[in-house]
Amino acid sequence: MRRKDILYVDPSSDLIVSTDFSSSGEGTFTFEELYRGPEELRGHSYDLKLPYSEVPVLGAFLVGRFGLEVLGDPAEQLVHCLEELITRGELSPDGGGSALRDQVFAWCEEAGLAPRRGGLDRHEVLLARGEASVELTINSYNRQIIFQECHGPAADRSGLYQLHLGHTTLDALIEVLEGRSLDPTPPEEVPGKWRPGVELSRDDRLFAAFRAVAARGELELGEPGAVRDRVAGWLAAAGVPFQSYGSEWKTTLLKVHRQRNDCIFALRMTFDPERGAEGIRFTESYDYLPLADDPGREYAYTVHAPYDSLPALITYFDQRLRRTSTGSPQARLIDCFAALITRGDLGDNLPLRENHLRVGTWFEAAGAPTTTDTWSWLNSD
Repeated sequence: MRRKDILYVDPSSDLIVSTDFSSSGEGTFTFEELYRGPEELRGHSYDLKLPYSEVPVLGAFLVGRFGLEVLGDPAEQLVHCLEELITRGELSPDGGGSALRDQVFAWCEEAGLAPRRGGLDRHEVLLARGEASVELTINSYNRQIIFQECHGPAADRSGLYQLHLGHTTLDALIEVLEGRSLDPTPPEEVPGKWRPGVELSRDDRLFAAFRAVAARGELELGEPGAVRDRVAGWLAAAGVPFQSYGSEWKTTLLKVHRQRNDCIFALRMTFDPERGAEGIRFTESYDYLPLADDPGREYAYTVHAPYDSLPALITYFDQRLRRTSTGSPQARLIDCFAALITRGDLGDNLPLRENHLRVGTWFEAAGAPTTTDTWSWLNSD
């Protein structure tokens, strides 16, 4: 049977500290620091998992380190130690989110143990526009801060642009965001977090500050990666260190389900300035779904062109189509390919590999050197 002990509750910060383990002495012993408001179904948490066989080691270490009462049962001993250390203030949430979990983790390391850290990430969608969104996450493992701009459905992102910041930058990040407004979001407008007479935690302030920036329109979505780059500019100007990830933008030009052989046929285009000579990719793909005597397989045929050939390609296809496209360079080339599909120059009506062969010929005619590759996958399950 599972046994759960509530060690500490703080309604002012929606904090519940608990342990969870099997009374049979099998599996793992879990220490959890959970934050969940009265209207939240999921909340977020920081936990630590220890093999049950190592529970006596940690209990004995804490007894010796802090002069605690000795009990017989190993799990009872550890639960008692943790409760007593919370009462004494040796184990305290005052350091902010994950402070309790991280202190127990430090004691485990001192005792020569290597528990696993985990939990439920703190995550919020700051802004959503159709299938595009701006989101903020604090990772439960190491409290890394992740700001991300997402495009497309979660299962098939057309673009994902992120900023990663170590949690040691939290105060500087809050200062940058709150400093962008002379009238920051009042605490009573932070749903489920504010309590009369209780100061917001630093994590809550971070989410409130980002929420306020979004409400003022400073995170409005436009060209792929623009919001991420805008926030990166604020951080760089303030000297806040960060890592930036994601430069790829992909779009599905055509997707057809061929009922006769249960195959998903697709034409896709990808842009990635960081890929240099392979920065523009056109892919013709076939995904054969499992049938009675066929476990399933996929094939993809791709032609690459340098990213810096984008202007030449736009000029070539505008002339070929006798039109002038508008918008960003990527949008203009995508618009040209949509027109080629409408005309029947590309599409589901062509023989195998013909789409990518035609595109390769056109790229070469535009003066863009090309390379090709073939990818395949067979379901071995």
